[in-house]
This record gives sequence, C-alpha cells and structure tokens, in this order.
Amino acid sequence: MAPAEALEPGVFEEEARGLLEEIARARRKVEDLPGVLDGELDRFRERVDRLIRESEVDNWRQVRIFLRDVDTLAADLAKASKAKRLAPRHVLVLDACLRKARKRDFYGARKIWRKLDRIAEQADEVRRLSAAYRDKYRAVEARIRTLRTEVERLSRIPKPPASPEDAAAFVAQVESFNQAARLAYLDFLARARADTAIPVLLEASQGGGIGVPAPPRGSDPEPLLRLLNNAEPQKAELRARSFYGLLELPAYSDAKLTHLFGDSRVVRTALDSAWSWLKAVRDDERRSLHLLWSEDPSVVRRRLPALTAFLVKLGDETEAAEKGKGLLDALASGRFDTMQAAARLYAAHGLDAERKWQGELEKDIERMRREADDLAAALKRAVSPEKLEAGSG
Repeated sequence: MAPAEALEPGVFEEEARGLLEEIARARRKVEDLPGVLDGELDRFRERVDRLIRESEVDNWRQVRIFLRDVDTLAADLAKASKAKRLAPRHVLVLDACLRKARKRDFYGARKIWRKLDRIAEQADEVRRLSAAYRDKYRAVEARIRTLRTEVERLSRIPKPPASPEDAAAFVAQVESFNQAARLAYLDFLARARADTAIPVLLEASQGGGIGVPAPPRGSDPEPLLRLLNNAEPQKAELRARSFYGLLELPAYSDAKLTHLFGDSRVVRTALDSAWSWLKAVRDDERRSLHLLWSEDPSVVRRRLPALTAFLVKLGDETEAAEKGKGLLDALASGRFDTMQAAARLYAAHGLDAERKWQGELEKDIERMRREADDLAAALKRAVSPEKLEAGSG
C-alpha cells in the first residue's frame, strides 16, 4: 500500500523558512559571544555544577581532593580565557563562582553560577530550533526514501491474469474438493467391506501421489490379504467387516476370535504383521490426500488425476469424484494454471495486486513518484542541517 503520511512540499518549505528565521533571530543574540554556540560555556557550567553538587556535604577528608578539583577547573578556565574560547564576562562569572566554592561558600557559588542561566537558555533555544529544523529535514529525506522504495516495489507487481473474485472462487473450489475427498475417504473406511477396502488402500499406497501411506519397514499386509481372500464360510464375517472393524479385533480375546473366525492365531498373526500400516492409514496426520492450490503445476498434474481415479474407486459418483473431475477439466483447459497464478499474486501482494487488476495501482505509483520528485526539489532549495550547524545557513 502507498505510504499514509503524505508531506506537502509547500508546507515543508514554509515551515523550514519560519524555523530558519527563528534560528537567525536567536543566533543574533549570542553569535558574538565565544563559547556559547559551540557548547564551551555549557561544558564549564556542567563541570562547576557537578563540583558544587558533589561537595555540598562537609566531609573534611575530601577537602584536599575538592580543592585540587577547583584548581584544575580554574586552570582550564584560564586556558580557555587566554585562547578566547569564552567571553570575558563569562570568565569573570565562572571565576567568581570558583572563588566562592574554594571558600566552601556553596550557596554563594550557586547564586553566582545562576547568573549564566539566561545566556544558557538562549543557547538552548538555538539548539532546540536547529534540532527541530534537522528533524523536519530528515523526515522529508526519509519520506522520499520510503516513496521511492514503495514505487520500486509496486512497479514489480505483475497484473494478475484473473479477477480477485475468480481467484477466490478457484481457491474455494480446491478446498471444497479437499473437504469432500476427506469425507469420502473416511466414509469408505467406515463402510466398505474389508476384502474390498484393503486391496484398494494397498494399491493406492504404492506411489502415484495419492497420499495413502505405504507399508512401513517391518510391516507386511500380505498375510492379511490372504486371510481376507480365504473363501471359507467361517471367514465371511471377517471379510464383511469394515476397515475400522478390523482395528477392533486385537482387543478380542482368543476364545472370541476362535469362535467367530476359526483359529485365533491366524487372525492375530495377520493383523500383527499389518498393524503398523493399518494405524498409519487410520491416522489423519499420516495421510496427505489434501491437494494444495498453490502446489507446483507438475505435482498437480501428477496427483490430481491419481486422486480423482482413487476417489472414483471409493464409490460410484461420489461428490468428491465429481469435484475432482471439474478440477481435471480446468487443468486440461489451462484454467487451473491461470487461476493458480492469479491466486498466488493475490496471496503474496494482497490489496496491491487487487488494485493492479483494477488499474488503480499505476495512478498511485505515479502520484508517489511525483510527490518524491517534488519533495526532492524542495530539499534542494532548503539549507542542509550540516550547513546550518556550521553557521552558513
């Protein structure tokens, strides 16, 4: 989206001009006094202030150290006076303050020190105005950088090949297929006969990209298949059980299994050898029938036909199979690729991609480019903060 905080070049120039006039007036009051604008006077005042604050308590063990600090400060003040880094009257005030402090008259020292408050406030006013001008100047520079970065980013957004509504309908179509496929799969596990379900699931797990997990290492479904293919009448109830019905059998006692299906050892052996695979087929997190609309086109072309064919095997004219055939038609006609590309752009760029489709983004880009150029021209006419601090503004 375009940056929200627009800056008017005319407003900036007017505010900058006003600040420069205030800075000039404030400078004229103190520019003839050395040490005021460059901070030398403030540094001496801070040293004196710290000296007074740290020595207001009478502690005679520290008197020698205090007097040494006073002498050091007085020597530095004399050097600054000789080098004309301070105005003579300011030197006299600071020297009188140090003399009072040397006599341990801190109240008198503080009273004299306060005589420089007014000149210090005038220097602070110059610095405050200069800081305000610098902040406005830097804000315009930052705005220009933001605008140009945004223009560069928005210019790289391609126009989606389809409308936002069509792309959203495509995503909803894929998600609807996924939901229908999940329900059809769960219904198949709950209703289909075991002698029909197990061969279908085992075939689907042998590659093809359907998503039914393959038998893990150490698992062997073959004994279970042989058991289900046994035509003995006693195994009829076993063959008629659903997939979930098979998962209930390990909880049965040996006597019950023998009573229902014959030799319980054969049933337990067949179930034990296929158990890890049966659990993997049952667990939701182990299945991957879900088809991502953002999937790579080559993966979609491999998985979608296999998924649709698998769903057809689960039942005649299931809703999921019909929806899968609809997606296959879109894939064959090229509509799937077009909608997928559009949905990716809308997912990646959001409202910017929608404005690109509607033709509004180019207007925003041109507006931001023009604003950045106008602000850059205004900056060229303004005094840079570096020149202002050097005193040439």
